[in-house]
Amino acid sequence: MVNFDSSQGVTLWNPSIKKSVTLPIPSLPQSSRRRLVLGFGAHPKTHEYMVVFIVYEMADVMQRKFPSNVLLYTQGAGSWRSIPSVGHPHCLACDDWFPAFVNGSVHWIALDMRAFDDGIRSLIVLFNMGSQAFSVVMMPAALVSESPLRLSIMSYGESLAVLCHGSSAGGSSSIWVMKEYGVAESWAKLYTITLPGVLDQIRGFRENGEVLVSTSDNRLLCYDCETKTFANTGYTGSSDAFSAYTFMESLVLVQPGNGFISG
Repeated sequence: MVNFDSSQGVTLWNPSIKKSVTLPIPSLPQSSRRRLVLGFGAHPKTHEYMVVFIVYEMADVMQRKFPSNVLLYTQGAGSWRSIPSVGHPHCLACDDWFPAFVNGSVHWIALDMRAFDDGIRSLIVLFNMGSQAFSVVMMPAALVSESPLRLSIMSYGESLAVLCHGSSAGGSSSIWVMKEYGVAESWAKLYTITLPGVLDQIRGFRENGEVLVSTSDNRLLCYDCETKTFANTGYTGSSDAFSAYTFMESLVLVQPGNGFISG
């Protein structure tokens, strides 16, 4: 798992062995108007851990230049390197929610800047860790005109999922799953969930398919979509700090400079 702090750098954490390591901060020119978007995954064949940084200079974005720079950190090299932005569409990837790693690619919710003057058009931009190239996956048709601020992307088992969050307290949130990867026509609405009262926002999924929901009084609940019942997980904390991600157990962790350390 990965965490990024602009002053501290990128930290990789393996919850299986309870160890972490901080990667060096990428060398970037000074800029006051910059958006940094992070992605983490592994090469689909070699299983080498990789971190990708997409750098958007906002002056370039306004001129429809995408992106300004792409940096890649690989486990074997132990350092950052600049790579071509092959296939990157005219869109701005959003970092309001963490991306999803599915089918060997990192996925972000993105805003299509070509349609920006005519209204909002959301899509999904992905970076394939194997080919090191960008491409696009289309949103469910019902969500294309939704603001990226209301959308988040996650893995649902081995499938790609998009959540459309309710626009207000007590509103309905919908969960969409791509049944066949890469086929836009295979998007299907799995559930619509109404979050009444103190229920705040969907944060992710458990392995058994239950939905994790944060509350305004700082609890984390799980929701059974079949029985439509909630149960307390026992976890508490700031609702904004709750996130849930799937991971594969491993006994290794990236070690800058010499590959990896083990537990």
